[in-house]
Amino acid sequence: MKQVSIGRHILQLLIMALAAMAAAMLIFVHILANVAVEYDIKQNLDRELYQNLKEVKMDETGQLVYSDDFMLSEGDIHFLILDDAGNVLLGEYPKGCPQDIAPGTKKMQQVSQSGETYYIRDIRKHEMNDTRIYMRSIVRRSDTYSRYQTLEYLSCLSILVVFGITILSGIILSKRISNSLKGMCHSAEYIGQNMNISKRIAYDGKFYELAVLAQANNRMLDRLEETFRQQEQFTSDVAHELRTPIAVMTAQCQYVREKSISKEDYQEAFEVIERQSAKVSAIIARLLELSRLDYDRRQIQAEDVDLPEIVQSICEDLLQKSGDTLRFKQRLSDAHAIGDISLVAIAVQNLLTNASKYGADSTIEVETGLREDMAYVMVKDHGPGIQEEDMAHIFKRFYKADKSRNSEGFGLGLPLAMKIAEKHGGTIQAESSFGEGCIFTLLLPAIDKGRNQL
Repeated sequence: MKQVSIGRHILQLLIMALAAMAAAMLIFVHILANVAVEYDIKQNLDRELYQNLKEVKMDETGQLVYSDDFMLSEGDIHFLILDDAGNVLLGEYPKGCPQDIAPGTKKMQQVSQSGETYYIRDIRKHEMNDTRIYMRSIVRRSDTYSRYQTLEYLSCLSILVVFGITILSGIILSKRISNSLKGMCHSAEYIGQNMNISKRIAYDGKFYELAVLAQANNRMLDRLEETFRQQEQFTSDVAHELRTPIAVMTAQCQYVREKSISKEDYQEAFEVIERQSAKVSAIIARLLELSRLDYDRRQIQAEDVDLPEIVQSICEDLLQKSGDTLRFKQRLSDAHAIGDISLVAIAVQNLLTNASKYGADSTIEVETGLREDMAYVMVKDHGPGIQEEDMAHIFKRFYKADKSRNSEGFGLGLPLAMKIAEKHGGTIQAESSFGEGCIFTLLLPAIDKGRNQL
């Protein structure tokens, strides 16, 4: 398909619209001029007729008597006195004017002959002897139209001048818009060709819409740059997290292969490899789960999720694995959410596991309940807490606020829990006072038990 420059396209549309408007205005002026001519002629004829009619009358013998002020012509207007039958008693018709027009007083008459138009206006006058006479005024259109035609020409010329100036202004304006858009397109093309997403589209013109467009593109580039930066950081973090356990497993394999060691050493090496393999598997499993949620590859079931039951089950598992070294304080009120039981269980387990790592020396408080139309699970530990500047980053993947404090984790538990909450239409709220512990609250849409529907 043929592509057209936006500036040229705008200019073409502008010229077409202005041409249509100019044609409409010229037609309107022409029609208005004709109406004005007829109206003005009628007014002039009436005014002159009434004024001249006062100067003529008929005496008792039937003879016309007129004063010295009576005029047979006034400028382009000719006056005649007619009897009731239309015979001329006084005056004469202009040359070429039809003379068989019967008297009529209702409206101005318009007759044409030999390409010339005549306007005729009659006024009747009653005399005392019941004789009726008519005074007729006649004017040629060509005699009176010249001055109106000049006015019409001036009006048409003014319209053309105004529209010409408008078109010229439109050309200048469209060129400015086109040049600005070309500059923005060149910047965007440069960014695309050189993959330099740190460059921004500059616009310092006066067009608000173009400024908004440039700002929108720059915001998009900001997001792309941040996404690429996060992707690079994510790749680096994955490589870093996997490199350590793989390096440990490689070292153990080399140690076993290169030296003659005892059965106990073999057993210890296998245990180390097993632990590191489990660590790698856990990282990969969480990354796969995040990837499925990111790209909507995981179908979320709408089920009745019993939050107190899930919390109790996970707490029992953690107590069993820790050898009863953990202490949980549970306040479990009835709370049922809408969601995928397996995913919600992963989110709750991540919060409880996180609290058990950093609050193992104190009691971990767990609470469930309802807040308006949301069901919640609150997990509170009394560990070292998180500094304020780190709070904005704790849900980023592989982010660790305190390296020594998070040495056992991967930095994936909280991001995965948040992603699960968001996919269910909920969220996770985090509160922390450094040195006093953390509170994480998982919020999910609650089931309306009154309707008993998911």
